[in-house]
Amino acid sequence: MDTLDWRHKAIATACLALCGAAWSAPFTPGNLVAYRVGTGTGALPVYLDEYRVDGTLVQSLPLSGGATPLTASSKGSEGLLNRSDNGLCLVVPGYAVATGGTEPNGVTAAAAQRAVAVVGFDSDVKSLRPLGTTAFSKDTIRGAASSDCGAVWASGKGTATANNGVWHVAADGTGISQLNSSNVQGLAVAGGQLIAAINGGSLNQIGTNLPTTGIQTALPLAGLTPSTYRGIAFLQLDGGPALANTVYVADNDTGALRKFRLSMDGTSWQPAGSIAGLSKVHGLAAFDTGGGNVMLMATDTTGRLYRAFDHGGYAGTLSGTAESIAAPQDGMFYGVAWAPLETVPATVPAAPSNLAATPAGNRVTAAWDAVPGAAYYVVELSQDSFASVASTAVALGNSQALEGLQPGSYTLRVRAVNGLGGSTAAVSVPFMASAPPTASLPELTAFSGVVGDANDPLASAGIGFTVQDAGGAGGVQVTARSSNQAVVADAGLAASNQAGNAVLRITPTGVGYADITVTLTNAGGASVSRTIKYAASANTAANTSPRWLAGRSDASTSIVIDAATMLVGDDEAPAQDASGNALPAGNSFSAYGPAGGLPIKPLMLDRTALGMADAAACTAPGLTGLDSCKSDEEMDIEASFALGSRVYVAGSHSNNKSGKSRTDRWRLAAMDVTGSGASTALTARGYYRWLREDLRSWDAAAHDGLAANYLGLVASSDGGATKAPEAETMSGFSIEGMSTSPDDGAAWLGFRAPLVPAPGAPAVTADQATGRTHALIVPVTNFAALPAADGGSKGSAVMGQPIRLDLGGRGIREIRKNAAGEYLIIAGPSASATGTAPRNFQLYSWDGRVNGAGLALNLRPRAADLAAITVPNTACSAEGIGAMPASLDAGGSVDIISDCGDADFYGDGTVAKDLPYAAWKKARLDSLAVPALSTVALSAQAVDQTSAVVQATPSVGGSLRAVALPANAPVPSWEQVMAGLDAAGLPAPASNTVSTAAGTTATLSFTGLDPAVSYRVHAVNLPASGTASAPAVLALSKPVPIGTQIGTGSNTAGVSNGTGNVGADQWQFASNSAGFQPAPSQSPLPGNLRLPYGSLSFVLMGGTPGSMATIRMDLPEAAPAQATLWKYGPTAATPTAHWYELAASAYRFAPDRRSVSFDITDGQTGDSDLTVNGVIVDPVAVAAPAALPPGATATPVPGLSTLAQALLALALGGMAALRRRRG
Repeated sequence: MDTLDWRHKAIATACLALCGAAWSAPFTPGNLVAYRVGTGTGALPVYLDEYRVDGTLVQSLPLSGGATPLTASSKGSEGLLNRSDNGLCLVVPGYAVATGGTEPNGVTAAAAQRAVAVVGFDSDVKSLRPLGTTAFSKDTIRGAASSDCGAVWASGKGTATANNGVWHVAADGTGISQLNSSNVQGLAVAGGQLIAAINGGSLNQIGTNLPTTGIQTALPLAGLTPSTYRGIAFLQLDGGPALANTVYVADNDTGALRKFRLSMDGTSWQPAGSIAGLSKVHGLAAFDTGGGNVMLMATDTTGRLYRAFDHGGYAGTLSGTAESIAAPQDGMFYGVAWAPLETVPATVPAAPSNLAATPAGNRVTAAWDAVPGAAYYVVELSQDSFASVASTAVALGNSQALEGLQPGSYTLRVRAVNGLGGSTAAVSVPFMASAPPTASLPELTAFSGVVGDANDPLASAGIGFTVQDAGGAGGVQVTARSSNQAVVADAGLAASNQAGNAVLRITPTGVGYADITVTLTNAGGASVSRTIKYAASANTAANTSPRWLAGRSDASTSIVIDAATMLVGDDEAPAQDASGNALPAGNSFSAYGPAGGLPIKPLMLDRTALGMADAAACTAPGLTGLDSCKSDEEMDIEASFALGSRVYVAGSHSNNKSGKSRTDRWRLAAMDVTGSGASTALTARGYYRWLREDLRSWDAAAHDGLAANYLGLVASSDGGATKAPEAETMSGFSIEGMSTSPDDGAAWLGFRAPLVPAPGAPAVTADQATGRTHALIVPVTNFAALPAADGGSKGSAVMGQPIRLDLGGRGIREIRKNAAGEYLIIAGPSASATGTAPRNFQLYSWDGRVNGAGLALNLRPRAADLAAITVPNTACSAEGIGAMPASLDAGGSVDIISDCGDADFYGDGTVAKDLPYAAWKKARLDSLAVPALSTVALSAQAVDQTSAVVQATPSVGGSLRAVALPANAPVPSWEQVMAGLDAAGLPAPASNTVSTAAGTTATLSFTGLDPAVSYRVHAVNLPASGTASAPAVLALSKPVPIGTQIGTGSNTAGVSNGTGNVGADQWQFASNSAGFQPAPSQSPLPGNLRLPYGSLSFVLMGGTPGSMATIRMDLPEAAPAQATLWKYGPTAATPTAHWYELAASAYRFAPDRRSVSFDITDGQTGDSDLTVNGVIVDPVAVAAPAALPPGATATPVPGLSTLAQALLALALGGMAALRRRRG
């Protein structure tokens, strides 16, 4: 850029800011002017935005800069500007203060004088007329009117009779006088008379003619129905009395534009129709475009500009709809008026000449010769010679295309319009329109997508719809274009049609909104267009790949029906969708498929079946603790679970965010789910309305060893200014998670708030955070019996012992149980989230274990990355759990559903829950990894009667603690192990603590064990992450003495004090095991082998059938180097008893060779009964390759015969089975 050019532009920009209107161009006749209020705080800037009648912005005139600023407040009843009755200026109401500071409508008139600016045709502010220090003090100036740009009148409201009403100020700023003391809305000058809309009444004539001083009589115009009228527009239409005979009013109460006509005798006004559907309509301007046809311009509380037409003239009835033609570039539109004229034209324009209508299918193009002095043209179509009008358009040039015509014969007419009015019409010859294609795509619908999202279903699968046409669906051309190339370029629209099956794929490139026009054109040129209101959001949260659940933003809970269907609940109240193809919002579930996108089936809950919207709800006997009570049709769905096909759903049971009582949230409902996917259905099966009251009564009395009001539920659930559910004191009241107990016998209500004391801690104090450390679960043991068609009876719910959970100072936002009976909990802040603990989100796993005091045990924080998908990385809150791992110890993937109702997805400051189209709203679903728990491998190094040495190898480093407990003792939690306690909370008989490194073996020593007791070692490793390892358990195999026989003969090797030891799976020696004895003589050993120690004959029982036992045999001396281990008995290959050597892998000599250990599997080789029965019969011996010493003799001791072994095994097997059944 050239330096001089830069300086010139800088000077121009500065002057534009400081000089205000000096740089604006004159207004163009026929245009309209909208009173726009900008954004900010305190006194807000005011702009006069000039628009053409087709909604095109021409210029914006700032009024709030310079030495004489005019500003507005945020109160939307202001800004009712008018064009003077002579058409030569605008009178604009406001406040004569600079922007910022305090909101001006709340201060005195002395501090912020109410004023009217007079603006000429050249856009110059001719004067600013302050109204003194009394008018409208401490409240609002609303409207202004003038007859000839000299004297000005203003309307509004003050805080007392003396500053209400209608005020006058003369052209020179003097003569300030109050003329009326009522609360006045709109104001107008018509036919030389001052007309005011008194609040809640009718239009009133103020005095006679145009009074300038003194309180005047207000005479209601007869026949007008009372309401709150803001904008007022009088016209004199042909066919009526020769004066202002028609009035249009903006009915703020009903959101309608209303028409009234004056009776022919001029004595009363008669209703003449209306146009409904606007939101608190505010500003209004009307103009006769010729032949009694009137163009209406209006604003409402959406801040937009609307256009409508009245083709009925004086005698006809106003009907139809208002079309939105413009939205403010910033802020909101308040009032609207026609642009002022330099001079009023002497005549209306001439009629257009050479009109030609050229049809093409279902569209027509009209062309005519331009008319000198015309501001614009009104083009109308009719199928009945203009007894009615089928379509109206406004043309700025001398041609206009009209599309989307229904088949049939038409006539077209055109009028030229200037600042005075419209010409007589030029009428075309008749022409025919042919039928266009049809499509299943609605005329107006809405969708949303995500920039750069590989999972965006609209970019990948696209929007599918069908096309039909009389000439063949395959011949229909489908095209699409975007209104905003920065959001969706036309190149990002891919439309196709294959034999009537059309697909439109939308790939966005920027954040924001675009209207996508889809046009279907057949071979004859007939076409039809469909509009898609499209919104694209950013692909938020780096390193995440969400699936977006469109159609709602406030997802609060979810239930997985099957692999193809997940129900997602919404916690907001019902809302109207602007597309006319509304998805239900609020008090609903929606069925979604695995890919996300729009619901495959919306499921609106039956509010009648839930007893909602009951005007008498707040006066029901038995309700307590109410404040500003209301039934507002919002169940505030926050929690759910399914048992088979029965689904239970809970409202939050909270107050609203202001602490006001809302009875429709106090619901526990049951419903049955049937079907799947698009056939999913929910059928109400009753509700319970008294759960809040029952919880209050339960805690108000002593229970479960706790004093009355120990948990503080009465104070927390009371209504009141300090009783918001998200109170900073963590003392609010809101149920946001629900599941069942491990045995499904109770519904577990999980509270986001209040937090409560730890077991043994003092009771909480109302509205104070002190001592609130633990999350709360209240079991309801008879939940299935509570729902009823009439809401049930107070006092029916039965509560179990409360459960308290240490979730790091967080409450429960969701709890869900898997098929293995393991729980996942989303823990989150009771108040608003900041992302810093404890006001962040954390996932916990739990096995449902609770100690005698009601404290949850075996809670573990899990490393799933909730931080990436919640505050501050997104404006979303994790609130639902979908699919979850089959084993939480083994880990896997979990689907987290997040409420994104407060997210500004599209960069315009509008949070998702307030968006006008349901399809623009979205919640997110993220599949997050849940890492497996770390592990500890345990092995016994040495075990004797009173001590043990155990080796522990953790997968990660940390602090490892192990306790030795009796084998039949209950399993302790990891918290108890780390504290050196047993499951009863008592000190363990033996414990050991070491610091560990990943993969490094540590040695644990246990001493002082009871010789008569069997033990198990329970070990837990706690790494720095705080997530305890999976439980590790090792059964200690202590030596067990068995019977001994001593051989005879000087050379016989006897066994003195021989013992055997059994390890693994609770195998024990039977009491009748024979013990050590000399070698059996009925079958000699093969080869040159001998049995230097006799044989060990035993029977084992008590183990799991088919499992393996390990036996250690102690020897009186070191076994010879060549010694091997042999057995005597049958095998599968040789069913008769015989000697055979055990496989070398099945036995091991100790390093000193004074003992040998061997493995036998029940029913396998080595078990002489060869039967899987929980009994092992096993004669075994050590064999050595040497001859007996000279002179030695062996004393034969008969062993058990094969038959005897079989009988013994059969008997012991029956005993073992009997013991297992009794156990």
